[in-house]
This record gives sequence, C-alpha cells and structure tokens, in this order.
Amino acid sequence: MKKILITLLILSIVFGVLIRSVEVLNRNYLFAFDQGRDYLAVRSIVVDHKPTLIGSELGAGSAGFRGLFHGPFHYYFLAIPFFLSRGDPHSGILLTYVYGLAVLILGFLLARRLFGTLFALVAAALLSLSPPLISQSRFVWNSHGAPVFALISFYFIYRLAEGVRDPKYFFAASFSAAFIYNFQTAIAIPISLALLLYCFFILKIRALKHYLALILGFTVALSPMILFEIRHQFMGLKGVIEYILNPQGSKTIQEVADRLIGQLGAFIHNTYDTFPKQILLEGKVILILLLSLSVYFVSREKNKPIKKFILFLISIPFITFFILSFLKNLVYQYYLLHLVLVYIFLLSYIIYSSISKKKHLITFFAVVFVAVSFAKAYPEIVSTFNKDYVDFGGTAKIKGKIEAIDYIYKDAGDDRFCMMVFSPPVYTYPYDYLIAWWGEAKYHYIPCKEKKDTFYLLIEPDPSKTWSYKGWLETVIKEGTVIYEKELPSGFIVQKRFND
Repeated sequence: MKKILITLLILSIVFGVLIRSVEVLNRNYLFAFDQGRDYLAVRSIVVDHKPTLIGSELGAGSAGFRGLFHGPFHYYFLAIPFFLSRGDPHSGILLTYVYGLAVLILGFLLARRLFGTLFALVAAALLSLSPPLISQSRFVWNSHGAPVFALISFYFIYRLAEGVRDPKYFFAASFSAAFIYNFQTAIAIPISLALLLYCFFILKIRALKHYLALILGFTVALSPMILFEIRHQFMGLKGVIEYILNPQGSKTIQEVADRLIGQLGAFIHNTYDTFPKQILLEGKVILILLLSLSVYFVSREKNKPIKKFILFLISIPFITFFILSFLKNLVYQYYLLHLVLVYIFLLSYIIYSSISKKKHLITFFAVVFVAVSFAKAYPEIVSTFNKDYVDFGGTAKIKGKIEAIDYIYKDAGDDRFCMMVFSPPVYTYPYDYLIAWWGEAKYHYIPCKEKKDTFYLLIEPDPSKTWSYKGWLETVIKEGTVIYEKELPSGFIVQKRFND
C-alpha cells in the first residue's frame, strides 16, 4: 500500500513538472504589457549598460501609490538568460520554469526536514498540482520569483526554531524575507513582520545581537530601495504619506466594512485556488479547517521546533490580512502567493499529525480531500497540456506578434517604412521590444514611428471593445491614404497607408 501511495505521489509531481513545461516546449508564451516592459528594462541594463536601483512600479502604477517600486533583482536575474540568449524572450520562460522547479525541490527538502520523506512527497505533490504555482512557471512576471525566496526564508526560520542562535541565521532569515520585495513587496512586508513577531513572541529572543543581525539582513536586502530613496529625496516615503492622507477611499464605517469583506473574499478565493479544483468544500470552509485543525494539532505538538514553525505559518495569513487591510484598492491574487505555500504546508502537517496521533477520522477526510483534488487534477492537466501546446494564442502570445511583425516587413520588401502600433493598454512595450530585438536581428533595421511616405498600422483589437481602435484612427491617425487593410489569422489588423 505504501509503495502504491509513493508511486501516486511521485506521479503527481511528474504531472506538475510536465504541465509547467508547455511554453518551454512549444516556445509560444504570453508576451504582453508586463513582459514587454520588463524586457525593455532588461535590455536597457544589458545592451545600454544602464544599471538600475528599482524594478517595476507597485501595481504597475494602479495600486494607488506614487513613487514606490519593487526591487531591481527581478530584472537582474532576467538579465542572465537575456545575455546568454542575446535577448530571446524564450530564455525568460526557462528562468521562470526553473523558479517553478526550485519551489518543488525546496518545498520537498523543507517538508522532509519537518515531517520525513513520505509527507515531504505529499507536500511536493500538492505544490506540483497547485494552480497558482503552475501558473508561476508559464510566463514571465515579477511576482513569480517570490515563492522561491519565501521558501528559502522559511528554511532559515525553521533552523531558528531548531535552536540555532548563530547571528548569521538571523541575518539569512531576514535577508531572504526582505529580498522578496524584488518580486512582490506585498509578500515581503508580511513575511518580514511575521519574522520579527516570531522571534520576539514565539522564540522569545532577547539578545540584542540577534535583532541587530535581523536589522542588518533587512537593510542589506533593501539597500537598492534605500539608495534610490536617498537619491530621489525620499520619493517613495512621500508617496506612502500621500496615500495615507489621501481622502479618497472608504470614509464611512459601512464602506470600510464592505472593503474589508471584499478583501476577505480575495483571501478565501486564494485558499480555494491553492488546491486543484474540487467539489467537496468551499474556500471559506477550507480556510477555517486548515487554521483550526493546525491550531488543534500544534497545541498538542511535542516536537518543539515543529510547534514553533507551525505557529509561525499560522500567523502569516492573519498578519498578511492585517497589512493588506490598509489598502484602499483590491487585494490581487499575486499579493497572496506566499499563502499558497503556507496552506500546503499546513495541510501536510495536518495529515502528518493525524496519522502520527491516530486521529483516523481527520486522516480519512484529509486523504479524501487530497485524493479528490488529485483525481480531478490529472485529466485537467492532460487536457490543458494538449490544448495549450497547440494553442496559437491570438494576439496575446509571442507567435501571433512575431507573425504580424514578419508580415509587415515582408510586405514592405526592400523598402524602408514606418510603423505605428495600437494596443488596448495604450503602452506598446511588447511591440517596442520585439521590433528592437526581432526586427533588427532579422531584417537589420527598425522602422520609424512617423506618419510619412509608406507607413503601416499594426492594430491589436481589444477583445471586449473590438471597435475601440477606430477612435485611434479617427484622432491620432488621420493622415495618409489607405492602400489596404487586412486581418491576420491571429486577429491582428494590418493597415498600409501612404502619405505624400
């Protein structure tokens, strides 16, 4: 029976690895606003030799803060495959795939240290089939490196629970927690705060040198932000103060309550989405059971390192909700990627404890929950792999964009031309990058962006407002005689004009 269980768990891990590899194998990946923005930033670092102290703006500028940025190391890590591949965006997919595999490996190693090999396989299988973590490996995005460093931080935090009091472990724990700001600040802050509270209340650390090591770790990890703030007259700090004092947002008690309920809904959805879609329990029930059963078992836990570490994990959802409750906008799911790790480790702990403490009823329901989730996940993964592997992706993926750019270059032949792009997000980052990389490498020149002589319009229709580009044509683009207009199989519209 044990061999069959181990085989099924390993099979689950293999399935998770395979579904993460779709874009690695078919080389047709999402390349939209965020990816174009990131690759232009990396190109500036590698090609133009312009290092940076900041990454992308928080919430891509829509989070309500002004002058606040994630850290730059998402760009610097992306710069390594960029340099090795001479700018091919597929190399970024390889990096994010490595992030996904690293989560499985680090999760397994940490769980094995906690619960032993069998339950480490349970944790790794849950990690491998978790939809948000699968998504993490399939397209380039700044948040996707966060789970890797969250697990690294968890490892050092557990070593502290084991009684290690070497200051370098305190430094490593705080450094890796704060370093997450390079990928997602909304994850770095609650983990860092949870670490401080953990040291004071759970580990009962009182030695000044240990807190100095923690502060040093935070400071070194955040040093790019600190230097940027000093150079720019504390622009980010002013943005935070402005955000706090801004009268916009919830004013009445009812409005505050409605906002908090909406944010709680995001947390409940995150809990449900952590596990493969199943039909047994709602998200709020899963969340209540995970936290209550974890508290039940940890109150009876005799292994002190495990007890302390599980208490740390239990604290993270509450601290995260507290921190994010101050936001005046929505709580997005990528703010909560670390909670996916927390819930999977808590469920692994519940299964481990229910078996070791012979709580057979809890074991039965936990195993059924996992089995139903896995049973639903297997056919969905096979179906998704087959579907996504051959999916052309329309205007969203790289092949459709490259096809449209190739069409224009080939239509122009040996003649030089100008080109302008319409994109629903307004900013044309992905096209700017692809023309600079693909166009220059293959056709040896970059078209101008003027409305003169022969010029082309590359139009990406908005799926929800297919007519919206016509306003662009009637206001921004008025010059020139239309020679032809053609819709490509991908959905792009190419219009060729001449302006004498």
